[in-house]
Amino acid sequence: MGKDFLMGTLKELSNEHCKKQPHQVDTITEEAPILGILPLAPSSHELWHNHEELSGVQGAGWVPMNAPLPAMSVSADIKKTDLAILGGEIEVPQDRAKAFGGKEKYFAKKLPKTQRESGMSAETAIIYNNFLPYAHEHNKVVDAGASGDGYSMIAVTFTQDELCGLYSPAGFKMGAIMDVEPINNGGLYKDKDGVLVYGIALKAYMGLLLANPKKIAAIRNIDKEHKPTADMIDNMLADCRASNSSNTYIFCHPKCQTLLNEHKGKSMQTTTDTKNINRTFTHWNGVEIQTSFNFMDGTEQHVDL
Repeated sequence: MGKDFLMGTLKELSNEHCKKQPHQVDTITEEAPILGILPLAPSSHELWHNHEELSGVQGAGWVPMNAPLPAMSVSADIKKTDLAILGGEIEVPQDRAKAFGGKEKYFAKKLPKTQRESGMSAETAIIYNNFLPYAHEHNKVVDAGASGDGYSMIAVTFTQDELCGLYSPAGFKMGAIMDVEPINNGGLYKDKDGVLVYGIALKAYMGLLLANPKKIAAIRNIDKEHKPTADMIDNMLADCRASNSSNTYIFCHPKCQTLLNEHKGKSMQTTTDTKNINRTFTHWNGVEIQTSFNFMDGTEQHVDL
């Protein structure tokens, strides 16, 4: 990747820029597989990203020999996407820090869990605050038919400058994905209850660029009695322009993926000698299915479509 800040996954960016805390990325993405897959591009500014969103294109056309060429033009709107802060604070009372052998040992013990939870929270926000609302906004959602709570399935084709994650290069210059800073210069201070504590703050500036509704689609209101048909899934992939399968993923809860097993089961043939039946699959027409427990487990409220 070189020394410049380029596009890559968190793992790729960490390998290049995070020499200070190289294993931090594994902890953050351990329970957040979608966050681990998400390609990220550097933001145009430290705390926000300016981008062009095409509003109209006049392309080339066929003309007779020696005829004047038609005019071509591209019109675009300038839009701004603010980055969000991924992180939080950890505090420890003075006496508890002593019991753990010092504040440094206490924080070292708590950091992995905090970073893991941060990754899970970020992934939940990507699903429910970004992907699904964006698909709804642009009428890229199909109804599987359930009238009660259920699951969702999302198909995304990641494209640089159109649909990808964003990161602030200023953050990676500190040598870690999430920069860790001591509160009050590492000294004691009183918390909101007046207790003397030590504290640290964790921060990473990241965001999501959603600038092409043609690259996302979803199926909602899924349950055991209302499973996505093969045609629904095929159409979902077509609706997100899944021409390059290496950039396209289907995201869902593991139990939602299990509901699809019958599609393979219907096409299987068994004999009296068959001892092992495998109805599971990891791809649909070459597109990888990536499951995540950060989807709600069948408790998404019904949505009217």
